[in-house]
Amino acid sequence: MAITIRAAQASDSQEIALVSEHLGYTSLSPEESHANLIALLDSPVDKVFVAQIGGRIVGWIHVFFARRLASNSFYEIGGLVVLPDTRGQGVGRMLVQHALAHQLGQYRVRCNESRKEAHTFYESIGFKRSKVQHVFGAVSDNK
Repeated sequence: MAITIRAAQASDSQEIALVSEHLGYTSLSPEESHANLIALLDSPVDKVFVAQIGGRIVGWIHVFFARRLASNSFYEIGGLVVLPDTRGQGVGRMLVQHALAHQLGQYRVRCNESRKEAHTFYESIGFKRSKVQHVFGAVSDNK
């Protein structure tokens, strides 16, 4: 079956949200998911591509340009999800290759340490493990 890769459109937000659930991204309402997609589509530094099989979205990738002050800037894969029933068919590889072909430069991706399959996938397509880091979160309350 043919896999098609194309730029995401605002009308894809619901299908993208359904695909996203397969990696545990379920905390956003349909309205929030749509608003997030619109913001990314309107952004000059973000790109979102979808993979389709038979007109059905089976995966997506989000890539953004990460500008840095004291080091080289790079592109980062902010998310990559492929439906479980289509994994192993080259969908993820095609999405990454499409992104790399459209945004030339250095790429990075961050993976949760528990996602061993993702580590294996990225290494299989030429990404090299460069470091382990901790991610800290905080909420700013500007009242």
